[in-house]
Formats: sequence, structure tokens, C-alpha cells
Amino acid sequence: MLEYEKDNLFATFEAVVNSIMAEKLADPKNQKKLEEFKVKVNLGLEITEDFVYWVNLCAEDGVFQLGRGELKEDYDLILQSAPEDLLFFCNGENGVVHMMTKKNRFGRRKLRFKKGATGWNIGKLLYLSKLLVLDKK
Repeated sequence: MLEYEKDNLFATFEAVVNSIMAEKLADPKNQKKLEEFKVKVNLGLEITEDFVYWVNLCAEDGVFQLGRGELKEDYDLILQSAPEDLLFFCNGENGVVHMMTKKNRFGRRKLRFKKGATGWNIGKLLYLSKLLVLDKK
């Protein structure tokens, strides 16, 4: 993958995450939970069968930051998905069960997770999946 393609992918993914977080933070019923939510996640975006582009999502005190690269220590979860599958998950088209049971174009589950350096953190995984999905209007 060329460097400008990585830049475009990161900018697109960052815009999606930022717009979702802005929408979630604008709703008063979410503000307290989001401000208390603290997580560090490595997100692997599967570009080809043998290439994964790593970004990280860090949330603390209601501030969500997307960074390039993989966190090497002190992270809570590892999530891997093809970018298009993650997009369909975020816009609500594909639910959690669909993402965890159906196969992607590479023959692997559409959303896979592994424990982080700090353990399994299943509660954070469940909350993160609720957080990343846009609310239905």
C-alpha cells in the first residue's frame, strides 16, 4: 500500500470516528458515560489478505483520538476488520451478531477481537461496539 493511500484511509477513518463521536457527545444522555469511558484499542484494518493497516483509538475524559500505528503496551483490546465491514457496522447496517458470525471477503470473521495487554476487557468491547454504531433516528 502506497503512503498516500494510507494517508487517505486514515483521514477517511478519522473523519468517520470523529463524526460519530461528535454525534454521541451532542446527546446529553451519552455525555456522562462517554466522559467516564477510558479505553485504548488497536484497530487493524485488513486491506489485503496479508496486509493489516494499524490505527489506535484512545478515549479518556470524553476526548477520542485516533492515531496511526499499533500501541505496543498498555492497550485494552485488539479489533480487526476490513474497512468496508467496519463502515457497515458503524452505520448500523450490520449488527454485532452479523459481524461476529459472518465471513469477510478474506474468509475470516468480519470482526475479530483479541485481548489486550491489560486483559480481556469484555465490558469495554461491548461498550465500544455500542459507541461506534450510529444511533437510529
